[in-house]
Amino acid sequence: MKQPNRKRKLNMDSKERLDQDGRLEQAEEEKKPKDSTTPLSHVPSAAAQGAWSWEWYLKEQKAVAAPVELFSKDQSFPEHENGFQIGMRLEGIDPRHPSVFCVLSVAEVCGYRLRLHFDGYLSCYDFWTNAGSPDIHPVGWCEKTKHELHIPKGYRKDKFVWMDYLKACKLQNAPKKLFRNRSPNGPMSKEFQVGMKLEAVDRKNPSLVCVATIADIVEDRLLVHFDNWDDSYDYWCDVNSPYVQPVGWCQENGRTLIAPQGYPNPENFSWTEYLEATQTNAVPAKVFKMRLPHGFLPNMKLEVVDKRNPRLIRVATIVDVDDQRVKVHFDGWDHKYDYWVEADSPDIHPIGWCDVTGHPLEVPQRTNDLKILPGQAVCPTPGCRGIGHIRGPRYSGHHSAFGCPYSDMNLKKEATLHDRLREQTQANLESDSSHSKSKSLCSLNFNGKHEKVNSQPRLVQQAKCLKIKGKEDIDLDNLFR
Repeated sequence: MKQPNRKRKLNMDSKERLDQDGRLEQAEEEKKPKDSTTPLSHVPSAAAQGAWSWEWYLKEQKAVAAPVELFSKDQSFPEHENGFQIGMRLEGIDPRHPSVFCVLSVAEVCGYRLRLHFDGYLSCYDFWTNAGSPDIHPVGWCEKTKHELHIPKGYRKDKFVWMDYLKACKLQNAPKKLFRNRSPNGPMSKEFQVGMKLEAVDRKNPSLVCVATIADIVEDRLLVHFDNWDDSYDYWCDVNSPYVQPVGWCQENGRTLIAPQGYPNPENFSWTEYLEATQTNAVPAKVFKMRLPHGFLPNMKLEVVDKRNPRLIRVATIVDVDDQRVKVHFDGWDHKYDYWVEADSPDIHPIGWCDVTGHPLEVPQRTNDLKILPGQAVCPTPGCRGIGHIRGPRYSGHHSAFGCPYSDMNLKKEATLHDRLREQTQANLESDSSHSKSKSLCSLNFNGKHEKVNSQPRLVQQAKCLKIKGKEDIDLDNLFR
């Protein structure tokens, strides 16, 4: 396997945005005061100073590393270098709205990772991803595959042309060779079709298995949409994912199937009646394949992207596992920061991944590791070096509990990804055709007519129709928290 050379970390805060005419103008956040904390590139960790190594650490802790063979292609060591450069334009999925494809630009390059920026929006909406992510595509991909492209704010859809946009703004598109061909599972079976029904685990509430629809298919991946819910619950998965099951799986396995929101008499949901009412078909059961258990075990060491501060990758330990997930603990931190992550998440990596890709690794801090200069502002949260901010990439650092992603006041906040679409007016949302696509799939009522989707919290709605069976493994404390 060809391993990429270490790459110098590149950094460019998104302080500019494009106006309606394509000119660069000062973004609003540049006019606001920022914390004066030293940027990440100027705050070396113990690993960066050469005082730490995995070999030494495993011996000291008498620990074992998670075997490389347990990691998928998207998690393991990349076969190619990260060739993306700051300012390159591309198309990609909005993590908060997986059915929406957007115009993106590379705002920062760090090892094999990218911070991507939504053109026309503030940098607080930026997000991190791997250079080999299947969620990003070259310019023109949406037009070629007949997907709706969510264009930069301020442009008209009928007037937006990629080449004109790049030329007018003197921008560079990311070369196609940087986007790796996928489909490790081979071509998608033709028996999977958009609009077909199945049963799927709700990744945000993993104890729930719900009525779902295939909303989109790209290469070897499905976009799962939960009937009569908005697209914020949607997710992409491969065809062999344990999260998707054939119609009737819950009944065969003694699990409760959560009916679509608003379904009459949900405790007596009938697939036969529902398929007839919605004039849809179920995915044939024979095309589902059982994936082998993930193989991760408690006490294994690995490197994990910190979801509360996604610019950082930390030394971590698996402290618990279930069928589809692992619970990670960041070494040197309190267990209150532990959380569950999918075993196939692209944010977990084998030990040495950061070293190979040239990404800084946040190692367990010791008392004498952190040197504080006289008069230097310091975050009061134990273990925090002042990197990142609860408001996302808009601020590079913090020196107070108010801005700290790990402070008690912010601990339960999912602050890393702001939802740019929900902050627009409802009128704009309803006129956006990318949302119309998901609404057409989720707003079909049970008489074959369309109705408005209820946007109340999912668990509040579904708790009313849950019928707990003896065989079902549901954590009620978490379910109604």
